[in-house]
Amino acid sequence: MTAFRLLILKLLPKNVFSRFVGFLASLRLSRIAIKWFARRYKINLDEIDGPLTQFKTLNQFFTRRLQENARPVAQENNPKATIYPVDGTIAQWGRIEAGRMIQAKDKFYNIEELLADKNEAEHFKNGWFMTIYLAPTDYHRMHHYMDASVTGFRYIPGTLFPVNPFSVCHIEKLFPINERLTTYYSVQGKKAAIVKVGATIVGKIKVTYSDAESNISKKGRAESFKKEIPVKKGDELGHFAMGSTVVLLFPDQGFEFAPNIVINSKVKVGELLGHWT
Repeated sequence: MTAFRLLILKLLPKNVFSRFVGFLASLRLSRIAIKWFARRYKINLDEIDGPLTQFKTLNQFFTRRLQENARPVAQENNPKATIYPVDGTIAQWGRIEAGRMIQAKDKFYNIEELLADKNEAEHFKNGWFMTIYLAPTDYHRMHHYMDASVTGFRYIPGTLFPVNPFSVCHIEKLFPINERLTTYYSVQGKKAAIVKVGATIVGKIKVTYSDAESNISKKGRAESFKKEIPVKKGDELGHFAMGSTVVLLFPDQGFEFAPNIVINSKVKVGELLGHWT
């Protein structure tokens, strides 16, 4: 059954299929599925910014905003504090060993392959990482996770395998072969990054600081900003159309994770992730 499931995943025209589903979810007719989806997956409607009737399409509901106080920012006035940028589940975290990162048990991938940029990869090859999985039922907007400056980004086209636990455990180098959009930061004189990984049915990855978005072209795109963009933790970074995965990258020295981080635990935007030292 595992082999057959993998075969289907490999044969499925994932990018075209994802664009098609994204198109359907953007039709006004798709709004008839909103109430069913909210009930089926027990979405907390009390924290949504406005009534359910405001959403004209299913995609608008997936990318919903929350009320201002729904995700309080931990240590908001501490410039060294970092927070979780998304709602999701911690899939992996730890040291990047000589450029190698763990994907799942007995499966690894390389930081240079993930970033498709040898120079940027050098900043993180002995650093730290955390992978957070966003299920389709999670809040899909992303937020900046520290007080920092956005220095640039890189969009890398690729395929769109699912990033659910089955795929993570069975598809070699899943994140480096899927399309992704990386945001680079300068913080406390050091480098950091967040890699937003596309997946099947993830129609778009969009960011607030650029018109760059995913799943529209087979051409890559990279930009280094002449004038860096200052951001505050908790500010909106962008959104996924449906769920996906983010990979946070930190340098070898200068950052410490908060204690008692547990793999497979649920986290929310604004909760304390760690500190710059």
